[in-house]
Amino acid sequence: MNIIKINIFSNLDNKKTIFLNNVKEYFGSRIIDTLVHFPLGINRNNLRTDFNVNDINKIITLDVKIIKHLQNYNKKSPYKVVGQIESKQEINLLYFNIYKDFLKQKLLINNTYRITGKLQFFSNSFQFIHPLNILDKYKLNEFEEIEPIYNLARKKINKKLFRNLVKKNLKIFNNYNFPKEWILKKFLQKDWVSFKDSINNLHTPPINTKLNLSEKWRKRLAFDELLSNFLIFNKLKKKTKQKNFLKISDFSFSNNILNKLDFELTEDQKNTFKEIKRDLMGNEKMYRLIQGDVGSGKTIISLLAIADCVNSGCQAVLMVPTELLAKQHLEYFEKYFKDIKIELLTGNTKQKERIYEDIKNDKIKILIGTHSVYNKAIKFKNLGIIVIDEQHKFGVKQRINLIEKSIDCHTLIMSATPIPRSLSFVMYGEIKVSNIKTKPKGRKEVTTSIISDKQIENLISGIKRKLEKQEQIFWILPNIGEDIIDIDSDKETVKTRYEFLKKIFGSKVGIIHGKMNKEEILNNMKDFKEKKTKILISTTVIEVGINIPSATLMIVEEANKFGLAQLHQLRGRISRSDKLSNFVLIHNYKLTDLAKNRLLILKQYDDGFKIAEKDLFLRGSGDLLGTNQSGLPKWKFFDPFNDLELIEKVKENCEILLTDTNNYKKTISFLINSFYKDNSFKNYLSA
Repeated sequence: MNIIKINIFSNLDNKKTIFLNNVKEYFGSRIIDTLVHFPLGINRNNLRTDFNVNDINKIITLDVKIIKHLQNYNKKSPYKVVGQIESKQEINLLYFNIYKDFLKQKLLINNTYRITGKLQFFSNSFQFIHPLNILDKYKLNEFEEIEPIYNLARKKINKKLFRNLVKKNLKIFNNYNFPKEWILKKFLQKDWVSFKDSINNLHTPPINTKLNLSEKWRKRLAFDELLSNFLIFNKLKKKTKQKNFLKISDFSFSNNILNKLDFELTEDQKNTFKEIKRDLMGNEKMYRLIQGDVGSGKTIISLLAIADCVNSGCQAVLMVPTELLAKQHLEYFEKYFKDIKIELLTGNTKQKERIYEDIKNDKIKILIGTHSVYNKAIKFKNLGIIVIDEQHKFGVKQRINLIEKSIDCHTLIMSATPIPRSLSFVMYGEIKVSNIKTKPKGRKEVTTSIISDKQIENLISGIKRKLEKQEQIFWILPNIGEDIIDIDSDKETVKTRYEFLKKIFGSKVGIIHGKMNKEEILNNMKDFKEKKTKILISTTVIEVGINIPSATLMIVEEANKFGLAQLHQLRGRISRSDKLSNFVLIHNYKLTDLAKNRLLILKQYDDGFKIAEKDLFLRGSGDLLGTNQSGLPKWKFFDPFNDLELIEKVKENCEILLTDTNNYKKTISFLINSFYKDNSFKNYLSA
């Protein structure tokens, strides 16, 4: 019988339990995956031999002898267990809604247990309400004076079971034969310990551990994680720098389109398209990121690149995050590609099999759609270029499927969420970056105002003036609200604000939000686009790419709940014409100084690059790119905003390892496997 030796890269137990399934889903399926993550904090259990009023509302641990069980006589009163510590001081253990027989078996009279809980004082007696932990005298060796707090919220993972799994896996981890130290001496900070000791200290913190002490272990592991990331990029470099099998030298189609445009490209647009043409003519396939501020004209550049690829006999794909945006792009592209077959593919598209067949037979030249365009059933006859708009909106699996389909393709990524150059390297590897900062001529600057929620009545007067000029209004809120509206609630939602405005403006008011079905959203958006409705109440579903030139006022309620980049994206929806536009941010009176300063950044600056930079300095590791807007990989230890100084050091360290791959082969393999699984290699090519 062959015995397979278990090590840190072995898979977890293959038993199909809910606990293990959830651990595998949220942390990973290998032993190492349960260890390479940063706990939220530390919990001190404070073992005491005595206690007093100074300990009230503190977590403490006591050795308690069970004296008696007291029956509760109605459902509202708790079941009470009376205990004593060695000094004969009594403490009550209170339980609500629990099986009495279970407690009688768990807490036997005259037995002593080590019990942890939050000390309370009520009706002249000390008590633990639902103790946090109970150990009998035979398991005192399992007691931990200090233990990590793991991020298990909403993961349906039992805290005790997970802690036991971590401790079990640490034993396997500590028996592993680790490579010798790989961080160069000049980069190894004095207070850093080894990779092995850093992991151990996070999961079994020394008694004297303070919260700020764990930061040095995190920083050390952040260096390792980033180094692992750069080593993966090196493995993928051959793919990203593959030979260009589709060299294009005929740019007559894009020139023809440019000559017919009723506007002139900005200098930044011209320079970006020149860079794309150089890529298309070059020896390596294109792998380029276009960072363009909201409304800067990225779409026309992608259209020109697609035109030349299609003219050279290839197929093209444009992937966007929403069905609304896909339909808008379809309309836009059809203006310029009169005799070329373009198809829309979304989750709601009918006749999918016919579309798949036409793609396979090269009848469809341009495919525009949502994540559906990366369905595994789709086989392209001759795919030449893939364009991804707002790529950070897509999930890991969709981006992996992209890599599978684009091995020999040119890849163009577009983002309206600017990031520092050093971070773009961390996100994308050796990608070429083009920045479009200037906006098309004739666009008026948007006036940004910050008001309190006490000024709504004045705002209604402003809306009436806008409507008289046949202009349209967006009104954005962060929460949809309940189906049954609570008239006594002072919290405004999409639904309550819709009802409020409908009483004033009647049928001129429309509504869209994420709880509506796609058909309702599309119909209501169509009504707004065709000016059947003049005011649209919405969540941020309208954030990306929606083009309504006659919309000149946007109101964002509870603006402090949105990220700065997200607010800047929203503002871009009303800067699409030569009309004067207004962006109004509404806050409540409880706004903090930090929140006020953040909103003032939007008032002072209209440049997305500048806003990102200011937010970085203002908030440090905060929400630089808005709520879930960054598209950054989900790092385990690396903090993109506190650890920027590590990037150059890690790059140099990486180069040293790669110059001597024979000696560092085990180290390189260990680092890559410690932080990333197989699919992650592909994932990091697409951020």
